[in-house]
Amino acid sequence: MDKIEFKKLLKIIDDEISAYEELKPLFEEKKELLKHSKSGDLGELDNKIIAKNNVITKLNKSRQRMSLEYFNKDCTMSDLIELLGNENEEYKEQLTTRKVKICKILDELTLLNNQNVELLKHGIIITNKMLETIIDAFAPQGSNYNGAGKTDTHDLDMWTVNEEI
Repeated sequence: MDKIEFKKLLKIIDDEISAYEELKPLFEEKKELLKHSKSGDLGELDNKIIAKNNVITKLNKSRQRMSLEYFNKDCTMSDLIELLGNENEEYKEQLTTRKVKICKILDELTLLNNQNVELLKHGIIITNKMLETIIDAFAPQGSNYNGAGKTDTHDLDMWTVNEEI
């Protein structure tokens, strides 16, 4: 791969790293919104995350096309380091540095995403419990009747003598 093509590849990888780095504050903001139960702002934030993810997907496709063109396969960063590093030690060093950056940011994004998923699960549990309480409060009290068609109240349990009159 000549230097001009290699620089194009590096530009794609650098743009991908930048997009991942721009995604991190969005995930952090989402975490704060979830912690403070501000669900109204989540839709707009999720749209930003989806848009950034679409940019990353396009960059990945560009990198895939380039690796298919030169190596007849979709190369991972490790593959690129191995294939291009054999040609030029400078290529190997530049790609290795970028791989470390990508791995670091992806680890951070994975952690943030997992935390957000757990916060969402917790929110769902709390919401379900609140709904159960509301439903129970408004449910008909038909189950309190005994076999004789009278209401079973436990107010009589305080009396010494319990007889139906």
